[in-house]
Amino acid sequence: RWGNWSISLVDALDTLYLFGMLDEYETAKRYVGTIDFRQSPLGHRVPVFEMTIRALGGLLGAYELDQDPILLKKAQEVGDILAQAFDTPTGIPWPTIDLNDISSKGDAEVCIAEAGSLQLEFAKLSQLTGNPKYGELADRANEALEAAEREHRGLYPMFINVETGKYRPLATYSAGAAADSFYEYMLKQYILQGGQEQKYKEQYITATEAIADNLVRKSQRGLSFIGRMGSAGVFYREMEHLTCFYPGLLALGANVTGRRQDLALAEELVRTCYLSYKYMASGLGPERFLFPEEDDSIMQKLPSYSEELGAIITDARYLLRPETLESIFLLYRVTGDRKYQDWGWSIFEAIERHTKVNGGYAAMVDVRKPDAANNLEDSMESFFLAETLKYLYLLFSPVDLIPLDKYVLNTEAHPLRVITT
Repeated sequence: RWGNWSISLVDALDTLYLFGMLDEYETAKRYVGTIDFRQSPLGHRVPVFEMTIRALGGLLGAYELDQDPILLKKAQEVGDILAQAFDTPTGIPWPTIDLNDISSKGDAEVCIAEAGSLQLEFAKLSQLTGNPKYGELADRANEALEAAEREHRGLYPMFINVETGKYRPLATYSAGAAADSFYEYMLKQYILQGGQEQKYKEQYITATEAIADNLVRKSQRGLSFIGRMGSAGVFYREMEHLTCFYPGLLALGANVTGRRQDLALAEELVRTCYLSYKYMASGLGPERFLFPEEDDSIMQKLPSYSEELGAIITDARYLLRPETLESIFLLYRVTGDRKYQDWGWSIFEAIERHTKVNGGYAAMVDVRKPDAANNLEDSMESFFLAETLKYLYLLFSPVDLIPLDKYVLNTEAHPLRVITT
C-alpha cells in the first residue's frame, strides 16, 4: 500500500526502542537498512505526506534515540526522493509521486495538511545532514500557503492548487481531516526551532483564536466540540475523531505561550473526546459524531442517537486511532492531573478487550455493538504502533522519558530533538 516500503516496521522503530524491546528493535533496524526506498511497484504513486510523517519521521525519530548512522543514511535517501515532489511552479509539493516516472504528475489539488505538514521532518533532516535544501523546500511550501489569498484571518481553506497557488473557491474550514496537522505544525515548528522563529508562534496564536471563534461550539449538554465551517459561514456540527488531537495541541501551546485560556478550552474538548469513548458500549470512540441543535427533536429520535453523549453517531467505526490518547497524554504532562491516566487506562482496557486478535489488533466496525458478529475489520494501520501504543506507554512513564522541553513529537509521534544551535 505504501510503496512496498515496510511502513509498519519503519513506523514502529522508535516505539520498539522506547519500550525497551531492543532485540526486536535491532532485528527491525537491520531489515530497514536493506530497504531500497527508490523502488516502488510500477504505476504506484507514493503519497508524499504519508511517507514524510511515517517513513522519514520514523527513521529520524529512531536516529534521534539510537544515533545509528544507517538510520540517518536511510532518512536522507527518503528525503531525496520526496524532495522531487516540490518541483512545482509554486513550491507547494505534488500530493503523490511516481518513483518510476517522476515527470508523471498526479492531482494538482492538495489538502493543506499534506502540503503544510512537512516542515518538522525536513527541517530536522537539514539540521542532521548539514544540507539546508530540505528545510528550505518545506519552508517555501508553507510560505505559499500563508501568502495565498483567503477570506478569514487565521483560518485556511482545506484545499489549494499546486500549480496556481490558489485556494479552492467556496472553501470549507476544519481542524480535522485534510487540515489538522497543518495547524499542529505551526506550534511544533516554533518548538523545534528552540523558540527562535517568532513567526510560527504568531501564526499559531492567530489560528488558535480563529478556530476558537469560528469552529468551537457547545452542545445541548454543555460539551465543547469542534465542527466545520462552509462557505457563507454555514456551520456543520459534526466532530471527527481526528479533531481530538486539538485539545492536546492547545495544552502544549498553553505550556509554551502561557495562554491559560487555551488550557481551559483544551480541558473542555478532551473531556468531550473521552466521553465519546466512555458512552459507547465498547468503551471505544466512534470515527464521527454530530451534535444536533437544541430544538432538533427529530434527529434526537434517530436510532443512531446516543442519549448519554447527546450526539448522533454518524460513523461508528473505531480505527485504532491515536488522537484522543494523544490529547490525554499531553493534558497529563501539562497539568499532572491523574484523572487523565485513569481515562487512558480505561481506553487501554477497552482496546485489549475488544480489538486484540492473533497477530495484532483489528479495527472495529461499530463501537456500539462490541459483541456483534463480524464486528472487526482485518486492518491495523501503522499509526497504531507508532502513535496509539506509544502515547499509552508515555502516559504511564516517567516524565523524563521524551520530556516535552527537549523533544517535539511529529504528527506520527516520532520524537525529534529540539534544535538548540
